[in-house]
Amino acid sequence: MDDPKNACPDAGQALEAQAQALALEQAALLDGSPLQARYNQALGEYVEHKAEQAGALEQRLEALVDRQQAQLQQSLAARPGWIALPSTRAAWDQANQRCQARLQQLQGRLERVQDLHHGMGLYTPRIEELAVRRLRAEQPELAEQWSLQRQAERALSETQRRSQAQEPGRSRTSSP
Repeated sequence: MDDPKNACPDAGQALEAQAQALALEQAALLDGSPLQARYNQALGEYVEHKAEQAGALEQRLEALVDRQQAQLQQSLAARPGWIALPSTRAAWDQANQRCQARLQQLQGRLERVQDLHHGMGLYTPRIEELAVRRLRAEQPELAEQWSLQRQAERALSETQRRSQAQEPGRSRTSSP
């Protein structure tokens, strides 16, 4: 009869080589973790900066909206009487329309800033999306290294998933 030790020497060697390759890839990924830490730290700083920026802008716009509303109220209170000249009424009406248009413009800007500050993007908060764009623009080499590492991680997990998916198939075909 066949010796069980010599039954599949190639399969055992192949599994051992695959395990060693996976161990090397995992070690490389662990060596790359300082890159992940650097990227996360830089991204965190950019997110914090963008959040502060949006918060400050939101406060300024709220103050401008309040001032514009007060100015509109003053304008409405100073409405010319029914005995005023038509040119006075026309000037007041024009100033009132400008004031209302400015108020609408400021409110629209405030809504956009609030959406950026508190809104969600497709996968992450909008602020984080803006921070990622800024990080990629200001530190392209770090972003590129991080992207390459992520691709390697995805390829490794895909390889592991495929090898695990093939294992049950091999055991079914090898055992009659």
